[in-house]
Amino acid sequence: MTMSSPIAVFDSGIGGLTVVQALRQQMPEETIVYLGDTARVPYGTKSASTIQRYAIQAAEKLASYKPKLLIIACNTASAYGLEILKRRWSIPVLGVIEASARLALTHSHSIAVLATRATVTSDIYPQTLKAMNTAVSVHSMAAPLLVSLAEEGWWDNSITEDICRYYLADLPASVNTVILGCTHFPVFLPILERIRPDLKWIDSGTPLAKEVRKLLSNTTRSQAPTSHPTLRLLVTDESTKLHELASRFLGESAPPIELINI
Repeated sequence: MTMSSPIAVFDSGIGGLTVVQALRQQMPEETIVYLGDTARVPYGTKSASTIQRYAIQAAEKLASYKPKLLIIACNTASAYGLEILKRRWSIPVLGVIEASARLALTHSHSIAVLATRATVTSDIYPQTLKAMNTAVSVHSMAAPLLVSLAEEGWWDNSITEDICRYYLADLPASVNTVILGCTHFPVFLPILERIRPDLKWIDSGTPLAKEVRKLLSNTTRSQAPTSHPTLRLLVTDESTKLHELASRFLGESAPPIELINI
C-alpha cells in the first residue's frame, strides 16, 4: 500500500455513488474503486447474517486492489458489518453512520432518522447518537420502498412524492433535523425539502468525505495534487440504463461499468 493506492468503496447498489461524489469533491486527486452489489440490492430487506456475509464478500473482492482505505457506503452494511471488517482488515475501515450523527448533533438534540428497515431494526443510529450525547431524542422511520425507487431513477415524480409524504406523516413535531440513513436517499432531497422545507436534512456523503480527507492527511496516505486520479465502477449485475443512472448519482459522466463476480 502506498499514497497512490486507491480508496475502496462499496454499497449494495449504486446509491453509494453519492458518497463517491462527495469524496471526489473533497479529494479530486484520489483514485477510487467502487463496487456496487447490484445483483443483490437492496441489503435493507435482508437478515443480519446475510448482510454481514455480503459485506465480507464485497470487502474481500476490493482487497485485490490493495486499497489504503475501505469505506462502507451503505448504512445497513455499516450497521451490521463495520466491526467485523475492522477486525479483518489492517487498513482503516469507515462506515457512514458516525459522521452524519456528529453533524446532526451540531444542529439539534431532537433528530429523526429515515432509513431502511434493517438499519432501523439494528438501532445503530439511536445507539451512536446517544453515545455522543445522552440528551438527544431520536425517532427512527423505516422507508423500505425508497431504495428501489432510487435504483429505478424515480427521483422526483408524483408517485415518489406521495410515498415520501406517507413516510414523513408521523414525524414528531419536536424534530427539526433528519438524517438520511441510506446513501440512496440524497437523490430525494428535492422532494423531501419541498414537503418539509423547515427541516435540516443531513446526508452522510459530505461529512464522511471531510473526515476521510482529514484522516488521510493526518496519516500521510493522501495522494499528491499532481496525480492523475481515476474512478473504477464495478458492479455485480448490469442493466441497460445502469450507466445513465450511475452518472446521475455521480453528478458527472460515469466511467465504463465493469461487471464482476464476488
